[in-house]
Amino acid sequence: MPAPPSTDVSRMRQAHKVLARFDFEPVRLERGYANRCLRIDLTKGSFEIRPVTQQMKDLWVGGKGFDLWLMFQEISKTTRWDSPENPICMSSGPLGGTLSFPGSGKTLVTAVSPLTHSIMDCNVGGYFGPYLKFAGFDALVLTGKAKADVIVFIDAVERRVTIEEAPLESVDSHLAAEEFTEMYAADELDKKNVAVVSAGRAAEHSRIGLLNFSFYDWRRKVARLKQAGRGGIGTVFRNKKLKALVLRSRPISHGWRVSESKAAMRIPKSDHCGPCEEATKTLVRDVVKRWNKDPEYVIEMLQDIQERQRHISQAAVDALALETGVSRGQLYHIATFYKAFSLTPRGEKTVQVCVGTACHVKGAARILEAFERELGVKQGETTKDGKFTLEAVACLGCCSLAPVVKVGETVHGNVKAQDAARILKKEAAS
Repeated sequence: MPAPPSTDVSRMRQAHKVLARFDFEPVRLERGYANRCLRIDLTKGSFEIRPVTQQMKDLWVGGKGFDLWLMFQEISKTTRWDSPENPICMSSGPLGGTLSFPGSGKTLVTAVSPLTHSIMDCNVGGYFGPYLKFAGFDALVLTGKAKADVIVFIDAVERRVTIEEAPLESVDSHLAAEEFTEMYAADELDKKNVAVVSAGRAAEHSRIGLLNFSFYDWRRKVARLKQAGRGGIGTVFRNKKLKALVLRSRPISHGWRVSESKAAMRIPKSDHCGPCEEATKTLVRDVVKRWNKDPEYVIEMLQDIQERQRHISQAAVDALALETGVSRGQLYHIATFYKAFSLTPRGEKTVQVCVGTACHVKGAARILEAFERELGVKQGETTKDGKFTLEAVACLGCCSLAPVVKVGETVHGNVKAQDAARILKKEAAS
């Protein structure tokens, strides 16, 4: 749905009443930790910063471990799901927000469940967990119960946390996410820095309510939702009279810049300039045109470039970023995530030596060593003449022919170490 009109958002914000405010100072992260967590008591309207101790790190690491540790400080044997002291705890681990590992954007959430009446955990995507860490907190504890519907707003830009009455905004998550994103973002570009957590009206009438975590999709220009769906924690959220939890992060650049990345360092210097760069730009324009300049097909575009160039050059990445609007950082992440892509030139043919279980027990290690000797390169490298690239692969799906070597599209079965020279001579001539 489109964003709400600015006049409506302005009217909504003017109706807010700040019930409590807390100012905080930012901290530098040390090895993935801010070394503190934020506790908010909705009943008292109070805020407290608690330390993350070395013992917590050693025993619990982060994420669900931190959540459970913090929960045990709040509950007793008589705590029920609807008790004011039942806390909702949120945390990401020390790798949260690194942008270099799958799942590092996750937030782990815990509470006493209205379904099982025991502690329940769930995880959710989006950016809330990393943004909380960038704001200077490894974890968040929400306890107590407000008298009427409120929002909690964590503003890492202005360095303050507020509890506010917000009577006009929607309770339903798909609307609340749009309204609060529009309300607290400074401009269109800043919308990606706003994350909204909400539960919706259904959570008021069931014990299976979930939590919706928003993230801004700049392509569709809409706030989309991820779900923490297990255990009915959304029901706990609404029982506490929370309409929304909003976090506005400081603008964050990519976890590494292209010029500083290890991936970029692997690119040969010859790719950085020279006559080939113009040819690369022309190639990329042709590829992008084939895919109608749609950034949704950027992986397919990279596949075409890889097929034509036998690698993904820096010139190709720069040109593709310019043509599609996809950041160079994201393109490098794709190019380094999928094994099919290479940042260094590959040979005309790839020699794949299977080292899977069936091949391993029949001497795959000796066969690999034989190919290394014949080619004069180690696995993962390309010969100086650009003819062959040598790889060790987990499985080629031909276990009945083990040991197996694949050169280009040709599969060689029942290979012995002494066959390496013969196979290479045959493939070089073909």
